[in-house]
Amino acid sequence: MDRVFEGHGIRFEYPDDWILHEQSSPEEITLTVQSPDSSFWSLTLIMDRPDPKRVLDAILDTFREEYSEIDAYPSDVRLADQPTESCELDFVCHELIGSAFLRAVAAPDFTLLVLYQGADLELDNTQPLMEKISNSLLWDTDDLPDVFNPESL
Repeated sequence: MDRVFEGHGIRFEYPDDWILHEQSSPEEITLTVQSPDSSFWSLTLIMDRPDPKRVLDAILDTFREEYSEIDAYPSDVRLADQPTESCELDFVCHELIGSAFLRAVAAPDFTLLVLYQGADLELDNTQPLMEKISNSLLWDTDDLPDVFNPESL
């Protein structure tokens, strides 16, 4: 991981050859890092702090509306050592199998939603990178060091 994003109360690392995009509104901020292929990792900060389970359920409903062939599997994943609402999805899109990984967690200032996905043909290469991005994610909580103080990391 060669690049670091730091802002909006969060910090994460991502590969040098991936492109970072940011979209924001008063309600939410979405940061997406796009691989050179079709895989991507996305973080949405939802400012009104909805319940993480409600966020995950809404995203699952969206996937189910979009794809007729979809399987959802519960997951027990932590982000920054915090428990999450999480699941993993397999779906068929244009005769390709895709996978998506969803994680939602409450923070003091927002609810975080991490979503990363890719086609089965490239996940052997990109999934470990997307998991490294997720594992590098930090935000301000009472239990974590101040993400803006490099000495505390």
